[in-house]
Amino acid sequence: MEFIYVRQSVDKKDSISIETQIETCRRKASSDDVKIFADKGFSGKSTDRPEFQHMMKEVRKGKVSKIIIYKLDRISRSLIDFLNMRQEFAKYNVELQSCMEDFDTSTSIGKLLLNILMMFAEMERETIQKRIKDNYYARGEKGLYLGGYAPFGYEKVETSWGGKKTYTFEEKPEEGAILRQIYEEYTDGASLAEIARWLTADRIKTARGDRWSPNTVSRILKNPVYVKANAEVYNYILSKGAEMNNPVEDYTGENGCLAYGSLEKRTGGKFVNFQNYYVTIGLHKGIIEPSLWLAAQHTMDSKTHHSNLGTGSMTWLQGLIKCKCGYNYYIKTCSNKSSPDKVYRYLYCRGRRNNSCPYPRTMVEVSRVEAVVEHELMDYLNQLRGVDNIKIKKDNPKINALKIEMAKIDEKIDRLISRLMESSDITAGYLNRSIEQLHNEKKETVQAIAQIQLREKRVAESGIDIDYVIHNWHSLTLEEKKAVAKHIIDHIISEGADLEIKFYDID
Repeated sequence: MEFIYVRQSVDKKDSISIETQIETCRRKASSDDVKIFADKGFSGKSTDRPEFQHMMKEVRKGKVSKIIIYKLDRISRSLIDFLNMRQEFAKYNVELQSCMEDFDTSTSIGKLLLNILMMFAEMERETIQKRIKDNYYARGEKGLYLGGYAPFGYEKVETSWGGKKTYTFEEKPEEGAILRQIYEEYTDGASLAEIARWLTADRIKTARGDRWSPNTVSRILKNPVYVKANAEVYNYILSKGAEMNNPVEDYTGENGCLAYGSLEKRTGGKFVNFQNYYVTIGLHKGIIEPSLWLAAQHTMDSKTHHSNLGTGSMTWLQGLIKCKCGYNYYIKTCSNKSSPDKVYRYLYCRGRRNNSCPYPRTMVEVSRVEAVVEHELMDYLNQLRGVDNIKIKKDNPKINALKIEMAKIDEKIDRLISRLMESSDITAGYLNRSIEQLHNEKKETVQAIAQIQLREKRVAESGIDIDYVIHNWHSLTLEEKKAVAKHIIDHIISEGADLEIKFYDID
């Protein structure tokens, strides 16, 4: 029996349709009794095509004598795949006939011609791939549209750049407001799952019309496309391992960024992190203020290495209390045989899992710690009664000291750069290493400032009704208590039963 195999990757004006290929192949068939296998929407760079695989199963059953194709690259664009395919054809005595190349694989000359043609087909595919890759990186470097869906919060609009048509993004006001709320909710303590549930409950769809998930929310929070990128954003992204296509002077606090990586590693439009990515200032305006975007990044960074392991549903001190060794606590539960319904909760240092905690092993009951912190918190809130507007101190001395330190680092870098221009080859290496070290110190200083600003924002925007909290504390839900604690308490350090509670500085 004779088979016809046809393939078309995408519909284009200049492409040969499936129907045209079938009609042409039929003319080469010896009878009308042919079986047709057609793959539409599949590339020829691999053999992972449903109809092709179905056809090969029939070949292995010995049910075919000839396969007719419109053109060689319809069945494969890979020389290795084609050679493997030809071995199977020879094993089952299957002839291959191409309508356009017009060769006969039953002769030695035909086989040689076939291999030569396949080499050229693969070379053409690699050339096209390189051209696409080069164009992709060139467009990314200029901040031009890279294809795909417009991110949530934007719509794609036509524009021109350098006299050529391209696209950029314009904010959708309604979605822009939702974006700002997503960032604010997250930096105020909401989890990714809570935000996803809220968006889904309000019947808000993603850019692709899908339901929200914690991963979708996470990608939006990490994506620099939304930030009004300024110098602080530049320093943060640089510290995360990205290659910056623009100098820091271009980061004026107006436009968003485009992050793009290897085409081979890229999955759709999904942005995961900055490692091995290139970042360029885009043509579009940002939506999220840099301070809010950075606050979200530092919040995510702080959660990267420590999972809650259910702690959040067991105590309102989640994320606030740490062992003196620096590791977070997690909660162990247990009960005794005499009263199995009563569950006891104990704080347990996470550092003990890898023998990193040097302090004596103690398991402190959570209820005792909560009682101590509650007493101190109520005292602190009573001190704040009568204050109309709770605000963090505007001139934070810690931030000022860090900015002075950053200025000193900049001066050292400038002096080293001046010496580098006059240095010999021997000293140049040493100077470059010193400059790199100072750059790393500067990145750490920028992150420290952003962390303090995040804390300031939480307290300044808390809007806590002190009297209500004091009089209704015992009737508040776990989530409500957690929200109050996060706005008022910076951290709690525990050494066994001894606690050191640090409240935010408030005017």
